[in-house]
Amino acid sequence: MKLNHILVLFLILGLATQAQAQQQNDVSSVLEVYKITTNEDGDEIATQTSEVTPGDLIEYRLIYTNNLENGITQLRPVLPIPIGMEYLLDSADPNLEGASLSNSGSFQATPLTRDVRQPDGTTTTEEVPGREYRRLRWLVPSLEAGDQVILVARVKVIEE
Repeated sequence: MKLNHILVLFLILGLATQAQAQQQNDVSSVLEVYKITTNEDGDEIATQTSEVTPGDLIEYRLIYTNNLENGITQLRPVLPIPIGMEYLLDSADPNLEGASLSNSGSFQATPLTRDVRQPDGTTTTEEVPGREYRRLRWLVPSLEAGDQVILVARVKVIEE
């Protein structure tokens, strides 16, 4: 087993363990990880997994449940994207509030862009590739008592 394969598996398991059944202010969160494949008819099949290999298409599902007696507002869940994973742009559902290129950086509206200096001295704005995204953030405007929200994003395990 290659070191990258082990690292990616470790990161996925670490994310799942960290997020599963996390309680915060009586809002519970669970992270589910699915491998997405297609059958011979071209239909997608989602299979819950804890193992991935380079080239795999992975779908993260963050499930937040409001266990309070009252509704909450302005919930901002964050999904870390491990190194070795490429976020598939526009795969988030519902739409993202923002994304970040670092684990400590601020969030920006998507798609992320950057200014790149060209050899002739001019500057152009380019879209940042999904493999550089490190965190995704959603805005859930309100979550009523007892309700759930499911947030989805897809990544691809980077092949060497």
